[in-house]
Amino acid sequence: MSIKDRLAKKTEGLLVPGKTDGGTGAAPLRTGPGQMLMVNSLMKESNEKLAVLEARLKEFEGVLPVKLLDADKIVPSKWANRDVRSYDLVGFKALKDEIAEAGGNVQPIKVRPVKGQVEQYEVVFGHRRHRACQELGLPVLALVEEVSDQDLFKEMDRENRTRADLSPWEQGVMYRRALNEQLFSSQDQLAKEVGVDPGNLSKALRLADLPEAVVQAFPSPLDLQYRWAKTLNDALQSDPEGVLARAKELAENREMAQAPKEVFELLCGQVGNSPNVEEIVVDGKLVARVSTTGGRVTVQFSKGVLKGDMPEALTAYIRTMFAS
Repeated sequence: MSIKDRLAKKTEGLLVPGKTDGGTGAAPLRTGPGQMLMVNSLMKESNEKLAVLEARLKEFEGVLPVKLLDADKIVPSKWANRDVRSYDLVGFKALKDEIAEAGGNVQPIKVRPVKGQVEQYEVVFGHRRHRACQELGLPVLALVEEVSDQDLFKEMDRENRTRADLSPWEQGVMYRRALNEQLFSSQDQLAKEVGVDPGNLSKALRLADLPEAVVQAFPSPLDLQYRWAKTLNDALQSDPEGVLARAKELAENREMAQAPKEVFELLCGQVGNSPNVEEIVVDGKLVARVSTTGGRVTVQFSKGVLKGDMPEALTAYIRTMFAS
């Protein structure tokens, strides 16, 4: 409706004293000043509505559109380095249960289009949410934006550190790859761009540079800690053959439960030399190993032996052994 039409509608029925209108004693408003007042009122009303709309539009500046995407049309980022074993942890199961209950990921992930591919996307951040939706057969709520490799790396690293953080070893492997592929020119630039402590960055890189044999000595590489980086590196520098030999022995005896801290101490020779190990066999089955290192005795049980009548037989055997 035009302003003129709106004016006609608003002035309809308005009366001016002293004017007649079919015997009513009044007539419709026809004065110039009255029409100007009405125009000003309408313009003020329109300007106020426009100001409200502009304010609301500003709230959406820079906000990316959110889409529901087929999980199978999204691939992990080439820069992602979350170890597959992290998806076996309790935290991922809890996240998956939460998404299943909600019927999808309430918090969107971020993706970028894959160049040269139609309706194909690469995860910028949100690998765990994408994996959970994929396993549940649900579509993925995602923000879509074109970003460079360097920006993708920075956003993914920042998101990981504010949510379920990568382990120090995973972080180190990710940083080492970025440096090897010259995504960043130096460690200093990398630390500055992603906003991490240079000291922690250096430790993470040391963990990533450990020989595979040393990494495999631990129950999982996710167990490696920042504070162990320098000590492990120093041990490898001073006695590489000894560390690698102990790492191999620990990896071969994987059936015996080894606490990560104990593996670290054994690798670095902090509990004496190589342990003196005696195997305990009951009814032809290996049930435990007794290791003596630097006056310390450790009994490591095979999985499943502490069930049924086995503890009694094992206790009797250990008592006999120590009595002799």
